[in-house]
Amino acid sequence: MKKRKRIVKPDGTVSTLVLITQIGIGMMTPIALCAVAGYFLGKWTGLEAPVFIVLMFFGIAVGYRNVWVMVRKYTKDDEPEEVIPEHLSEAEAEFRKWKEEKKNTADGSKE
Repeated sequence: MKKRKRIVKPDGTVSTLVLITQIGIGMMTPIALCAVAGYFLGKWTGLEAPVFIVLMFFGIAVGYRNVWVMVRKYTKDDEPEEVIPEHLSEAEAEFRKWKEEKKNTADGSKE
């Protein structure tokens, strides 16, 4: 599977606006859907207020969870920093990095 090239830098203005828009949609959609479902389910069962309130809180909880997942994905580091053991010399550590980069570029050319 080919990796897509990023068009926008991850710290750019456009990606920030996209994240804000996704947060808004991710928060409001479950709340609105649960409110509508609570209204109609409440009318159908005859328990309008309790059903509406329970589903409204459920929608709020789902919305917050959506925002939490989005923000965690956005702020997660792609690659953790490499920990170099103390017994390795700086030259050996650089050699290992070079060897890993060479392996990654060889794997990338096969795709």
